[in-house]
Amino acid sequence: MNLIANSRFKFFPQFNDFEQAKWLSSRQKLQPEFAKAYFNSDSLQDKILQAIAEERLLPVKEILESFEFFARVRKAVRSEVVADLCCGHGLLGILFAIFERNVQRVILIDRNEPVSRQKLIAIANRIAPWISGKIDNRAENIKISSDWIEPDMTIVSAHACGVLSDLCIDVAIKSGGPIAILPCCYPRSACVAPLALQTQFGIEAAFDIDRTYRLEAAGYRMRWGFIPQEITPMNRILYGQIPNKKLS
Repeated sequence: MNLIANSRFKFFPQFNDFEQAKWLSSRQKLQPEFAKAYFNSDSLQDKILQAIAEERLLPVKEILESFEFFARVRKAVRSEVVADLCCGHGLLGILFAIFERNVQRVILIDRNEPVSRQKLIAIANRIAPWISGKIDNRAENIKISSDWIEPDMTIVSAHACGVLSDLCIDVAIKSGGPIAILPCCYPRSACVAPLALQTQFGIEAAFDIDRTYRLEAAGYRMRWGFIPQEITPMNRILYGQIPNKKLS
């Protein structure tokens, strides 16, 4: 099992072997001049990023991690309904709505709704009008008893902090649908993995090994993937589905 790995850029191969690597993890908002320099084609993704840059809407890091996470899991976990939990600005879920035509509904849900989410939805509707009516935007707490949880829906989450990633797992197990999470923040006090794993592999890997075993015990066939470390050192993806369940 590869516990530490890097990965090449998939959505944006122009950043492979990029000399200004620190820019890839920047928390500064994407600016129009950078969009013109690096996202200047007529491709759908570049049109989206050009519009985001014009609004100075999202940090570079969060844009790249959403796109690269999506690129790695899109075919493996898609279903008719996708829920982006602890979604923040909601870009990950919006990418499913735009690029996966078989996705019929995307739920964006977080306790707080930043101004950027409504603006991002407006951009997406303008550039990709076929998503009109697909977005179910909610500002509420995520609970295992929530009435929006449906059988076989896909659960995705990019950097749900600490045990919120485990809440995403709870929701996925209840639904029985595919899951893809990019965990972040690993509180030692919440890790229930054996001490031997924590000592041998470190707290972060031990946490995710335990999460993988938990999902496997619930019937999932799990895989690990990675987004480029240049974006974030917390780059491990846990994703999978219950075998023999038909995806869209």
